[in-house]
Amino acid sequence: MRRLILALMSVVSILLTACSSQPVDLTNKLEKYAVPVNQLTVPDGVQIIGLGEATHNNGEFQSVRLDVFKVLVEKYGVRTFVLEEDFANSELMNRYLSGEEIELQEAWEKWFPFYHTQEMAELFEWMREYNRSASSEEQLQYWGMDVQRSELMLPALDNYLKEVDRELSKELNRIQVGSTDLWEISNLLLGDIFTPISERAWTKSDYKQLQRQWSPLVQKEVQLIEQLIHRMDMNADLLIAKSDEQMYEVAMQNIQSIYVTYSVINDSLLRDFSEGNGYLHFVSSSNHRDKAMKEKVDWILNQSNGPVLIAGHNGHISKKNSAAADNFVNAAKDENINVASKMLKLTYIGELLEESYGDAYYAIGTTFNEGVLAADSKIMTDPNPPTFTIHSDNILLNSLKDLPADRYFLDFDRAKQDEQLNRLISKDELKMPYVGSLNGVDLNDPNHRKIDNYYSGMIIDDSFDALIHFRKVDVFTPYGR
Repeated sequence: MRRLILALMSVVSILLTACSSQPVDLTNKLEKYAVPVNQLTVPDGVQIIGLGEATHNNGEFQSVRLDVFKVLVEKYGVRTFVLEEDFANSELMNRYLSGEEIELQEAWEKWFPFYHTQEMAELFEWMREYNRSASSEEQLQYWGMDVQRSELMLPALDNYLKEVDRELSKELNRIQVGSTDLWEISNLLLGDIFTPISERAWTKSDYKQLQRQWSPLVQKEVQLIEQLIHRMDMNADLLIAKSDEQMYEVAMQNIQSIYVTYSVINDSLLRDFSEGNGYLHFVSSSNHRDKAMKEKVDWILNQSNGPVLIAGHNGHISKKNSAAADNFVNAAKDENINVASKMLKLTYIGELLEESYGDAYYAIGTTFNEGVLAADSKIMTDPNPPTFTIHSDNILLNSLKDLPADRYFLDFDRAKQDEQLNRLISKDELKMPYVGSLNGVDLNDPNHRKIDNYYSGMIIDDSFDALIHFRKVDVFTPYGR
């Protein structure tokens, strides 16, 4: 049961398993290869730089985005910043960055609250200031790559269609299964996945009833959206003439996102996932999401002026995330879920990017020795939220901690010139901090204050090309506090 709980929380970026390692003094060797963040380098030919965050609730991982972005803008021609936030939220931020009289609070009003921070404000304020003196070709842009919230996508698309084709707008508004319905259906498809086995009430007959009630309706909506996509594609020249090419392209990206959100539900209702106790729907929706994010990055890169920086959780950015996937499969086996392991395979955007771009995708993870954890929502609302401090203990991180500065950038290809570092980075499994959003986790509960819950074993060279290490990280600072 304990393995089940930990595995489930890991794949939703909350908890993973861990142990400790005895420190060995590699500090002298690391001094040759670890450099300040403002001296980071990326290899020639890189088109996409991924920057991860070990947690969603620490300010250092947000503030380092600006430091990395500055280097990439000044030395590598990067002009586009991409975030693990919904694509439909991009327009207002780009208007803010272009210098329009828009307040930052308005530009990010509908974003996830854990981005409403002083650290993120400094990034966007720097981008806006940069654009004041930059030529039109050198302007910095922002895009979200996520596709989770149809309640944002549908109005964004409708606003466009009302301006260019009222008939298409009317067709869009024929959708009857709304965003709230999708959310509720998805939660029902998850069944009792997050409930202890002894307390579960979800049955196979419940699943079948859900299919009978919703499957015909959702299928109808998917067909309607497919027809809209086709009509928008066939009428591209006319729609562009009434707006412009980028507005049309953004609208097409929004309707593709809408299609994903409905297809996830449709696929789960059409397939017999009743034996999966929610696991199969969780995996299906997660994989649909990351595939869609990858396709957003493809589009963003295609229309960007130069390479792009994408930022998100370490789990998404990593080129290989076998720990989360393996724990999920093992937890399902513990519950005697009788489905093939391949159906439980989680595939994240970083892995998809590496498959498509090879060495042109460069992934940077982040990590720390000491981290103060708190629930994101509590940080936003409580000046003194419940916190929990965890400490890393492995050979590499302990040696980095002994360097003079508080943070360093370590490129693995350079570091592997040393035999001992090569073994640590590319062969030894190290226990690394791996924590996402802690919302819903009661840090006053002793069961949630066990340090071994907040780490994941990984061969870091499989997951990343480089690492940014912090000696200590603290909770982020809400904007305006």
